[in-house]
Amino acid sequence: MVRYGVLLIGGNRTHQEGYGRAFAADPRCEVVAVADERGIPDYRAGLHRLLASELGVPYVDDLEAALRRDDVDIVSMCADIERRGRVGAMCAEAGKHVYFDKPLAGSVQDAVAIADAVEKAGVRSQMFSQINWPWAQAAKAAVERGAVGELLAVNADMLMAKGPPGTVPAGLVRKEKPTVERYTFVEAKRELFDMGVYSVSLVHWLSGQRVTTVHGVTGNYFFAEHASHDIEDFGALVMTLEGGTVASTTGGRFGWTSHPRSGVVRACLVGTEGYLVFSEAEPHVEIFNNDDPFVLPVTHPFDPMAMWSSSMRDVQPRGKAQWIALHDSSQTIDITRFVDCIEQGIEPDMNARTAVHHVEVIMAGYVSAASGEPVELD
Repeated sequence: MVRYGVLLIGGNRTHQEGYGRAFAADPRCEVVAVADERGIPDYRAGLHRLLASELGVPYVDDLEAALRRDDVDIVSMCADIERRGRVGAMCAEAGKHVYFDKPLAGSVQDAVAIADAVEKAGVRSQMFSQINWPWAQAAKAAVERGAVGELLAVNADMLMAKGPPGTVPAGLVRKEKPTVERYTFVEAKRELFDMGVYSVSLVHWLSGQRVTTVHGVTGNYFFAEHASHDIEDFGALVMTLEGGTVASTTGGRFGWTSHPRSGVVRACLVGTEGYLVFSEAEPHVEIFNNDDPFVLPVTHPFDPMAMWSSSMRDVQPRGKAQWIALHDSSQTIDITRFVDCIEQGIEPDMNARTAVHHVEVIMAGYVSAASGEPVELD
C-alpha cells in the first residue's frame, strides 16, 4: 500500500539515479515527480528530464510549486552542493521529510541552516551513509558488546576503485587552500569531501564521540582530471575524539585496476582486548576461471571517473568478477531504513543535525591540510 509520495530533486549524473529507484522499489512509496529550481543550467535540467522520463514521472521546473503539492510527503534531495543549504532548508520548511545526498552541504553555515530548518519543521531527515549496511552494523554491534574491550582507536577507509589511474602529471605537488569555493565539476569531485564523508560519519557513529582535533593531508596522486581543477583525489585525516579515542580516515579514488572489487571500504577497531576489521567486501567468494580478465573500459567524455550509472550504460564496462560479496550493500538498505523511521516515528541515527558535525570535521581537514597544523574544533 502506497503511503508516501516522493519528490526527487536531481536527475541523471547525480546520486538520484540510485536513490530515486530505491524509493520507487519500496512498496510504501511512489515517486511522483522530479523537480529543481528555476534558472539551473540547461544541461542539468536536461539530465533531470532524462531521469524523469526513465521513471515515468513529470519534470517540474518550479521547485517551490513542486513542494506545495499535497501528494509529496518525502523529498530526496540531490541539488548541487553549492545550493544544498538553500534547497535543503526549503524542503524542510515545506513540511516534507528529507533524504539528503552526502555530504549534507558545502559549508558549516549551510549545514546548520538545514538542521535548524528540519528541527523547526519537526520532520524526519537522513543523510545517505554506510551505517545501515550489514558490515557496518556488525562493527557497531562489536563495539557495543565490548568485543575489543575499551575502544582505543578507529580507522575507516573509503577508496573508490574507478577512473583511469596514472594520468596525474609527474612531479606535481599540490598545495591545499583553507577554504573551498567550488565542488561541482563534470570530470571529478573533491574526494576528501565526497568520499571522506563516509569514513568520517562511520567513525563518529561507531565511537559515539565527537571530534575535537583534526590533522589533514590532501594531494593529487592518480588523476589528471583532478589536477586540472586543482582538487584532491585523495585525503586523509587523523583525529582525536572527545573520549580520548584516536581515529583516522581516508577518502579518495585510486583507479579501476587498484582493487579486485569496488575499492577499499572498511572499518578497523582497536581496543584494550583486541583488534577487529569489518569490510564491505567480507565475506566474499573469489572466482577463478578462464574468463577474460578485467580491462579498463572506454573513458566516457563526460564521466571519466565512472561516477554515474547512466553514463556507464553508454560505455558498458566489463564487470569485475574476481570477488563476489555475500551480502547486500546497496542504497536500498539505507532508504528502507529511512522510511521505517518515518513510519515508526523514530529519529534516524544519521539525521541532519548529526551530519553537521561531519561537515565541520571535513572543513577543518581542509584548513589543516593547507596550514600543515592540526585544527581544534569548538
